[in-house]
Amino acid sequence: MSSTNRGAIRNERDLYITPDYTINSLLSVLDTDKLQRYSFCEPCRGTGAIYDRVEAATKIHAEISEGIDYLTTPFDVHFIITNPPFSLALEFLQKSLLEAQTVIYLLRLNFLGSQARRAFWQQNRPSHVLVLSKRPSFTGGGTDSTEYAWFCWDRYEMVNLERGVHVL
Repeated sequence: MSSTNRGAIRNERDLYITPDYTINSLLSVLDTDKLQRYSFCEPCRGTGAIYDRVEAATKIHAEISEGIDYLTTPFDVHFIITNPPFSLALEFLQKSLLEAQTVIYLLRLNFLGSQARRAFWQQNRPSHVLVLSKRPSFTGGGTDSTEYAWFCWDRYEMVNLERGVHVL
């Protein structure tokens, strides 16, 4: 997920661990009582940075390194939270919106741009955009070179904020 653009070297499987503070910022605005009553899916479990932190009635995941490809495996859950591989983020997101009532993705803020995604955004406006005030580091070094936000499509009203853009 890193956008450091420092050469062509990328982490294997696009595995960029989601920093704890980004997860903490999201969990601080979610209704944890509702989370615990519903089923949860993490499409890109990786090392479990998000999966291990979310408490839900039922938890399932996909992880390509375990032979479970989210894009080819059907899921039927109440909510999805993930940090997808940027190169497949749109495909993951389109699938998630069909499979869950509440979908929350960590994405570059500039994911809002692009002519290629224009039609998607016109038809799929998020209920909340939770901008991270601090740039994350996905490699354990310095911060990434761009801003990120949690994009939320919240049909279960799990986010305890008014709809719109918020800075965390």
